[in-house]
Amino acid sequence: MVNEAPKFCDTTGEALNAAALALVREATSTHYIEANVPSPDSVLRDIPACDVARGTHKYVLVQLSDPAGGAKLAMRSYEGCAYHADNYQRFMRELREKYGARAIAGRVIGGGRVARDDSAKTCFVYGYSKTFGRTPGCNERSAAMIEQSVDYEGYVVTWSDDGY
Repeated sequence: MVNEAPKFCDTTGEALNAAALALVREATSTHYIEANVPSPDSVLRDIPACDVARGTHKYVLVQLSDPAGGAKLAMRSYEGCAYHADNYQRFMRELREKYGARAIAGRVIGGGRVARDDSAKTCFVYGYSKTFGRTPGCNERSAAMIEQSVDYEGYVVTWSDDGY
């Protein structure tokens, strides 16, 4: 298994073996994020780190990479997506439509649910994805991304790995 090549589903980005799961877990680490800052000319710098739909919806945390260099985590939740893979496919479709020929690759790191309440100014990130599995650090990293976003300034952001 140590020499096993990581395998991911081309459609959903799901980790299909232990080597791929290890890469997914590494991608949520602070060390990885700091070591892979997108290059100054990378299109990844233009992509917002998170976008959270109002209400309670499934979300995915996606590792994006650009041939120009670097990688970036992006978190997305969309209203009306029944499955975590739907969120991933919609996000990647939006990136293709906006950036066209630029080859932005995306790999799902994990997912769960996020409850955004604008009247209370709260976001709660919790649970896991049955499709992509439990990924330690995914909810914590996603909550930190929301907290750091100017779009959710003043929101109280909490997270838990409990629930579905």
